[in-house]
Amino acid sequence: MKKINRRTLSLLTIISLTISLVFAFLPMKTEAALRGTTNNATLSLSPDSGLYRTSAAFPIDILVNTHGQNVNAVSVYINFNPSLFSVTVDTTGSVFPTEAVLSVISGKIIITRGIPAIPSPGYINSINAKVATLNITGLTDTVPTADNFTFDFTVGVVEQSSNVFLADTQGTPVLSGVYEGRYSLDGTPPANVSNFNATAGEGQISLSWTNPTSDFNGVKILRKTGSYPTSVTDGTLIYDSNGTSFMDTNLINGTTYYYKAYSRDIVLNYSSGVQVSASPHDTIAPNSITNLSATALTARSIKLDWTAVGDDGNTGTASSYDVRYSTSAITASNFASASQMTGVPAPKANGSAETLTMNIFLGDTTYYFAIKVADESSNTSGISNIVSAKTYRTADLNYNSYVNAQDFSILMSYWGSTARPVADVNQDGYVNAQDFSIMMSQWG
Repeated sequence: MKKINRRTLSLLTIISLTISLVFAFLPMKTEAALRGTTNNATLSLSPDSGLYRTSAAFPIDILVNTHGQNVNAVSVYINFNPSLFSVTVDTTGSVFPTEAVLSVISGKIIITRGIPAIPSPGYINSINAKVATLNITGLTDTVPTADNFTFDFTVGVVEQSSNVFLADTQGTPVLSGVYEGRYSLDGTPPANVSNFNATAGEGQISLSWTNPTSDFNGVKILRKTGSYPTSVTDGTLIYDSNGTSFMDTNLINGTTYYYKAYSRDIVLNYSSGVQVSASPHDTIAPNSITNLSATALTARSIKLDWTAVGDDGNTGTASSYDVRYSTSAITASNFASASQMTGVPAPKANGSAETLTMNIFLGDTTYYFAIKVADESSNTSGISNIVSAKTYRTADLNYNSYVNAQDFSILMSYWGSTARPVADVNQDGYVNAQDFSIMMSQWG
């Protein structure tokens, strides 16, 4: 006997634990409750609970379950607080086509409807027959602790009470229970998203933000050109979810796009919105020039030659050249400190031959040159290959700031020399007519 009692005790313990676990995982009942029983016909509101946005209308159906019986009439008395709700009644789709009473006065809804005997069958037998629809609009926020749409109902009572009547020629009342309604209203919007940023790229703009931490269900982002959106329906809807970033693509470079982000709660209360703007732009820099060359023409002039690159790499036409020169070697790190050439022509189409002659130099001096290329979005290429050239000696052979007869006399004294004297102006190894021509070009 002792062994059996132990087994029984173990079994009871297991059953007790199982029941405890079941109840532990059952949700707490927050919806409206049944009043009465389901032994006979019932009336219900569908849905019988929910959270709705204040000032927005929502429909609630009044349904009858006839409990397998034939009924031909129904009477509904429902109470509500008129300071919290406004109600109208829509009988479209009612299975009870004939109306006897319909009124909504001072927080009391009264509906009495029936089914004529002719045409046949003159009754309804259903588990969810529609009586009418209540169109409810919330007037102020509320979180009820008890049902706030309640039926006047006492079993067997007909006068001033909800009931369902059999089609038995006696009008027997058969309502045994009602499911009442409990509706919450929320008209308070969530906080705006924070850290709303827009980062422009090539034909696209990257948006990012931080969502509020409470009363939040999603964010709606609208886009316009010319001005910011002014409401949740103004502009092009580009995002409607609960993430924290979005890439807006297929945009036009150079166009300013205006964005507004509205956070929302579960019943679609929207925040006031925050806004940003950005302009997508070209992000591809021109290629670097790789075939720059420099040739001295005179004591004061040097000619540069290169092949044009494009706007995007080697595609299209760039916007400008930045030509730099110096008497010291140019590198990528000192490019900006070198002298900048002014009056440089705009770039030609990619692949075109470019030539630039500069007449600003000192004679018998080595100059270094480099070029960078920019597009319309200020994307800049790397530095070109570095080149140098030495200007010819000046024809001012006695360096008195004048090219005149004295210099000509000096030139004549070295005529025909191959020892590269000072009179060999172009330093080609001969003092000859070319040097004379250079001198004439500088005369005076």
